[in-house]
This record gives sequence, C-alpha cells and structure tokens, in this order.
Amino acid sequence: MSAIVEVSDEQILRALLAKEDVSNSAVAAQLGCGWGRVDEVRKRVGLPAYVRGRRPAYGSWTEAFNEQSELVEGGHRRWTGTREKCGTPVVRHRTSIQTAYRVAFRLHYGREPEGNLTRSCQIPGCVAGAHQQDRVIREAAKAGEAA
Repeated sequence: MSAIVEVSDEQILRALLAKEDVSNSAVAAQLGCGWGRVDEVRKRVGLPAYVRGRRPAYGSWTEAFNEQSELVEGGHRRWTGTREKCGTPVVRHRTSIQTAYRVAFRLHYGREPEGNLTRSCQIPGCVAGAHQQDRVIREAAKAGEAA
C-alpha cells in the first residue's frame, strides 16, 4: 500500500521549471504524486504540454517566436514555449538560443537591443515586442521627462 503524499502546486511548478523539458510522469515520480495532478498544474500556469522526441524546426525567428507565444488582451503576449531552468522564456532557431524578450524586441523594432531589456507594462512575463525597452528607449524617455 502506497502512502498519500501531500504535494503543493508550488512544489510541482518548481519541479516542472527545474529542467528545460520534463514530462508530467517524471515530475510525478520525483514528487510521489499522480501525473494528472502535475498536468493540472502545468495547464493552470500556462506551461506547454511535454513533447516527446524531436522538437519542431522553425523556418525563421519570427515563426519560432509566434508559434511559442500567444496574443492576449491589451496587446500583451504570453509565452507558451520553452523556458530556461530559471524560468526565462527562450526561443530556439536552428542552433541558436535567445531569450524571447530579445527576439520580441528585434522583431518589433527591427534592431538589436542595447543593454538590458525591461518591460514597460506591469504584466509579469509579457513578451510583446512593443512592451520591451532597451537602454536607448529608456534614456530617450528620461530625456523627454527632463524637458
């Protein structure tokens, strides 16, 4: 007879984000809970379903970004694709990996970002290109405030 283990949603989420791509079964075995519970948490927080085997090959950065994100209310964009161990959304194209924030910025503004990126909106994890700000944009906004 197996003992019932109380596992919090937070523990399940941490286990899902601890590795780049982990199955519900692997997390369930690690934590001693049912895979269905892991699947519920995955869906509730908007993590993509685990895909076994080869990952899709995208024809361009635009295609890779758009296939792994979805437009939501207010012009925001929610990331549904792969994440780094720390939770940062990443885009893979051929043999390169970049953060979804940098790809979104480049696709929206048509140039590489300078310095660190910050969000102009208050929506956690929003990857909308128009909501990303690099050093140049922040300095221009600051100069406009001083005028």
